[in-house]
Amino acid sequence: AYQPFPLAAGVVGGKMQGPESRPALTRLASEADYVIKGTYTADTRDFEDHTFSGIMFDVVCKNDLPVHHLELTHVWVRGRLGPIQVFACVGSIHEVSGNHRKHTSSDQWTRVHAATHEPSTEDLKQMKLDPVVQVKPGETVGLYVHSLAPGDQAIVYNNQFAAVTVEDRHFKVLPGFAHVSNRPFSENCAWGYAWRDGREFVGRLQYGLKWKLWKPEHHKLFPGPFKKMVMTLMLCHRRKSALLSRIPETVLKYIINFCAWDWAGVPEELAICGDDRNPADMIKARREEEYKNAVGLRDEGLRLFDTRDFTDAVQKFAEALAMLRGGITGKRLHLSANLYSLLAHCCLQIADGKDNDVLQFVNTIPANRRAVTIRSLQRQCLEQTYAYGIRALARADRNDTKLISCNHCRIGVASLRLQRLDSSQQESHLLQAVKHFRMCLGIDSSNVEARTGLETAETALRQGTERAEGSSMRNIIEGWDVPMDEEEEEENTRGEEKQGASSMEEEKGGPS
Repeated sequence: AYQPFPLAAGVVGGKMQGPESRPALTRLASEADYVIKGTYTADTRDFEDHTFSGIMFDVVCKNDLPVHHLELTHVWVRGRLGPIQVFACVGSIHEVSGNHRKHTSSDQWTRVHAATHEPSTEDLKQMKLDPVVQVKPGETVGLYVHSLAPGDQAIVYNNQFAAVTVEDRHFKVLPGFAHVSNRPFSENCAWGYAWRDGREFVGRLQYGLKWKLWKPEHHKLFPGPFKKMVMTLMLCHRRKSALLSRIPETVLKYIINFCAWDWAGVPEELAICGDDRNPADMIKARREEEYKNAVGLRDEGLRLFDTRDFTDAVQKFAEALAMLRGGITGKRLHLSANLYSLLAHCCLQIADGKDNDVLQFVNTIPANRRAVTIRSLQRQCLEQTYAYGIRALARADRNDTKLISCNHCRIGVASLRLQRLDSSQQESHLLQAVKHFRMCLGIDSSNVEARTGLETAETALRQGTERAEGSSMRNIIEGWDVPMDEEEEEENTRGEEKQGASSMEEEKGGPS
C-alpha cells in the first residue's frame, strides 16, 4: 500500500510491533543529518596593500539563523606562497591568558594545513583544511595563515578598512595581525616586533553549514517570516472547515520539520543586496585605475629626472609606489621594480651633488657648516641607494638583466662610498661592494664602472681601510660645486667622522 510518510521503527504492515515503540512522526529531528558543503564562499577586498609572511584573523559565526554549526573547509590566498601552514584556535586571537597573548602562544593553536604551494601572484590558491574547523553560532575561532618562505612577498594582505573585513548571512571575518617573520608565532624579527595590528585577510573562505530543523523547542531561533508561517499553519489546522485540519498535528509538525528556514521568505535585514556589480570586478577596476595613475606619476618623475630635479622626481616615484601598494602581480611587480631602481639612481645622483634644488639649498648654509651638511646628506642618500637597490633586485624579473646589473653596480658604488663616511663599518661596506660589483660583472662583464669599483674595493681590503682611504674625505666634498671655507675643510678632514655620525643620528630620528 502507498505510504505517504516513513513508518516508525518496529512497524510492519502498518501495525505497531511493540508497546514501547513510538511513531517516527512524533520524534522530530533536532538537526540535519548532513552538511551543505562547497556552496558558500566569501571573498574579501583585495587592494594588495602589503605582502609578507603571514596573516591572523578572527572568524565569527552569526546567530541570526538556526545554524547548528559552520564548517570551514578551505582557505584561499595568493602571493609567492611556498611552505604554507594554516593554524586554528578556539576563541579570539585578541584573548590574553595570564601573561600570554593568544597570537604568540603556539600551544593554543592546532595545525589544520601544511603543504608547499607554487607561487600564485595573480590567482587565489586553494588550501584544504584537515580537520575542518567548526564554529557554533555566537562563537569565534582564530585562523592563522603563514609561510616559512624567506622574503617579504609570501602572502598578500590589506590595511584595515573597516571594523569587519567581510560578512554574509552566516559569518563574518574580522581584521587581525600581519606577521613579518617567517618563523611562525615569533615575536621578533630584523625590524623589531614582528606583528602589525590593523591588517585584513585577503582571499577566500569556503565553508559548509549544518542547519537546525524546526521543532517547538527551536521555534524562537527561526526568522520572523518562518515563525509567521508556522503560526498560520497551526491556526488553519485548528479551523475545522480547513482541509489542513484533516491531518494529525504530528503530521503537520513533521512536514514543518523539513521546511528550510527561508521557504517562508527572507527577512529584510538578512536580504542580500541586489547590486549587480561584482565586488571583485569593482576592486579589479580600481586596481587597474591605480596602475594607470602610477604609470602617469612615473612618467612625470622621468621628465623631472631629465631636468636634474631629482628630489622632485623622488616624490613622484614614491607616490607611484604608494599607488601600487603591495604590487606583486605581473605588471605591478615589474613597475614597482622599475620605480625602486629609479629611486636608487636618484639618490645616487643627489649624493653626487647633481640636484639643482639641493645645490641651491646648500648654498644658503653658512660656508663653515657646508661640509658637515653635505656629508650628512651624502650618507643618508647612499644608505637609501643601497636600500632601494636591494628592493629593486627583490622584485626584478630574472630575465631583466639590465635592471639587475645596474642595481648591483649602484649598490656596489653606494657601499664603496659609505665606507669612506663610516669608519666603524668600513670593512663591512667594502665586502658588500665587492659582492655586488662581482655580481654585476657576472651579468655584464663590459661594465667599466663595476670593474674599476671592484679593483678599488679589493685593493682597500688588501691594504687596510685606513691607508687606502686616508685622503678620500676631501675628494668627496670637492665633487660638489659649492664654495666652502678652507679652514672649515681642514677642520672637518681631521674631525669629520664624529660630526657626520652624530648628524646622521639626528636625521634618523625624523622622516626619511
